[in-house]
Amino acid sequence: MPGPVVAAWESDNSRFHSRGRACRTTGRKLPDRLALLVVDGGPEADELARSMAGQPVELRTCPDPAEALLVVGRTCPDVVLLGPAAGRLDPLEFLSIVRADDPDVPVVVGADPGGDFASRATDAGASIVVPRPYRVKQLLALLKSLSTGTEKIDIRPMAIDLGRLKVDGEVPRMWLDGIEVNLPPMEFLLLRYLAERVGSVLTRQAVSEALWGQAPPSSNSLNVHVGRLRKRLGDDDQDPQWIRVVRRLGYQFTVPPRSPDVHPGR
Repeated sequence: MPGPVVAAWESDNSRFHSRGRACRTTGRKLPDRLALLVVDGGPEADELARSMAGQPVELRTCPDPAEALLVVGRTCPDVVLLGPAAGRLDPLEFLSIVRADDPDVPVVVGADPGGDFASRATDAGASIVVPRPYRVKQLLALLKSLSTGTEKIDIRPMAIDLGRLKVDGEVPRMWLDGIEVNLPPMEFLLLRYLAERVGSVLTRQAVSEALWGQAPPSSNSLNVHVGRLRKRLGDDDQDPQWIRVVRRLGYQFTVPPRSPDVHPGR
């Protein structure tokens, strides 16, 4: 049996229903952006908001499912992300209300390991269940698949955060020990390729083809760009710690411990 809050909101005269009908009638949608309502709280929601900065996602967070009901009826989000939120309304009651009013809106449920929240959410009508804490890269890909309309949202490359080093997703720049360093385009592409494969041994051919395809400008081009990037990372040419040469195999990119003698290149 539904609880009293569910019964009240399921009335055809409820504010939730009237606002939802009005919102759907106006057909207001954000161009080239996905409206995401996150019904969750705490550090997981805060980290999600930070990680999605710069993405074509209009994100709104409501830690209380009861408040989120009003937001759903007022804004008609493209996707709802529901976690095990605490508030005046149980999150699964929230899901039941939303699903009863609009069977088509995607509701992605984030579930912590263990417990039966995931199975109960599936029974209540969740579109899909994902692990929590949220994995932003996978979640963005899922949101892209759930976006509606003639044009899919354009997910931008994620920034790569390796602790001491952070590499921008689109703008040719990096942050080394918190200091921003602008990069020439080819060095940026080289750094992105290496940072995405940190710890792996990469052949010279694989790195070269990733940058120039089958035909690099000259046989020495890769050496030149690796040397320049090493300088910007503060690497020692005689004993490099960031971009190591693995004899007869290729390169290995690692993040060394911070040293007071290491400074970003200019």
